[in-house]
Amino acid sequence: MKIFSARITVQDLVAAATFYRDVLQLPVDERAEYIVVTIGYSRLIVEKGSAFSGVHHLAFGIAPAKFDRIRDWLSKRVTLISVGDSNVVGGPEGWHSRSLYFIGPEGIILEYIAHDEYSGLPLVGPQPFSIAEVGFAVEDVKATVEVLAADFGLPPFPPQTDTFAPVGSPDGLLIIVDGNRLWFPTLDIHAARSPLMIEIDAPVRARTHSLSEWTTLVSL
Repeated sequence: MKIFSARITVQDLVAAATFYRDVLQLPVDERAEYIVVTIGYSRLIVEKGSAFSGVHHLAFGIAPAKFDRIRDWLSKRVTLISVGDSNVVGGPEGWHSRSLYFIGPEGIILEYIAHDEYSGLPLVGPQPFSIAEVGFAVEDVKATVEVLAADFGLPPFPPQTDTFAPVGSPDGLLIIVDGNRLWFPTLDIHAARSPLMIEIDAPVRARTHSLSEWTTLVSL
């Protein structure tokens, strides 16, 4: 599975554009009511919206061979979040990944993640090559996993619990959480109660499904 785009809202569109363009040095196309951030083959669409509770979570994919260089580059631009005594955070069992977490505009929890499966990617610059993860909350985690398997052909990815369940593949993961679960690694705030639209490349295409009051998934 690949994530083609994620669409979210912020109150301060100018500040968001400045962060993604000047801090992360990603291409940003600014319009009157929204911006489009190009992240490799993915797009992050940020629209102007109202205040909401909670925060979004997005992860951007990077190649393992670039990890140390990107860590040095990123640490000069943002404050990396440490878990224990390190700001390099290993993934769950079976992920074979390393991550760098930091806070973006209006509290969004951003992550640069390198899976071992990415090792064949070219070594060019510090920019990520995709949106690798989008996180969101639902009322029933297990039921949502079943819907994604039946309607979109998306497999569950370990680990699977009642409150946390990734779906997809290392190329693209939907991180499904219970509404009361607090986002890792800060563990101090829940998933956003705000409009979120995700467009993916899935085995079953031309499908649209409202996964929660806030989240819509579209397979292209």
